[in-house]
Amino acid sequence: MRVPRAILFDLDETLAESFRPPTHGILTRFVRILAHMPTAIITGGSFTRVEHDFLKSMSDNQDRSNLFIFTNSAAECHTFKDGFWQVEYAIDELSPAEKGQIIKAIEETIADMPEFAYARFWGERISDRGAQIAYTVVGLDAPQEEKMSWDPDHTKRLRFRDALAKKLPGFEILIGGASTIDVTRAGVDKSHGVQWLAKHLGISAQEMLYVGDALFPGGNDYVVMETGIQTRRVDGPHETAAIMDEIIAASAAKKN
Repeated sequence: MRVPRAILFDLDETLAESFRPPTHGILTRFVRILAHMPTAIITGGSFTRVEHDFLKSMSDNQDRSNLFIFTNSAAECHTFKDGFWQVEYAIDELSPAEKGQIIKAIEETIADMPEFAYARFWGERISDRGAQIAYTVVGLDAPQEEKMSWDPDHTKRLRFRDALAKKLPGFEILIGGASTIDVTRAGVDKSHGVQWLAKHLGISAQEMLYVGDALFPGGNDYVVMETGIQTRRVDGPHETAAIMDEIIAASAAKKN
């Protein structure tokens, strides 16, 4: 394969199962890639969650100077400097009025669609992430098998997204992970993170690679395709591991 100059990984159902830490195998591969090139995690989740579920699994002596963490659908970017995680940029939070409008529209759409209204859920379903409101259909604390089985082909959430979009013109509504729908202001999505990283590194988006599970219309990874970045769609961390092995082998061959 052609070795990219930088790589961005989605988190849920790409580097790890939804709301789970990465396996040792994925983490080992990730660290090896990070030694070769600038590497990013880009997710709809919060930085607190990425730190807890992923970053704490890395050893303290691991070099993080080439690591970029884009959270809340690239509304924020964090880098590691002087021993601490620092914010490179942060798009303004949704206003209280915007948050109220989004939550009301989500609740109305749930009530209008029986398969959502009567879906069993565990824990919090609607999360305020500052610049993003996330609706996790089966709840943040749902068993993994419930998250994976509720909407495996994305059709239920795509219908929900289409209904919600009629109530929320001017907002970005995308699906991600196994059972989540993310709402941000228009233009706040993962393509923003791709464009920012390319500019920051002084390279073109076409020279970078994006790996994600939601590279389909309506998915929260699909929006990156408009940047011209190379993409590889995966169906879970096992397929990500295979791509990581390709990158590691190609990088080693290029070095030699």
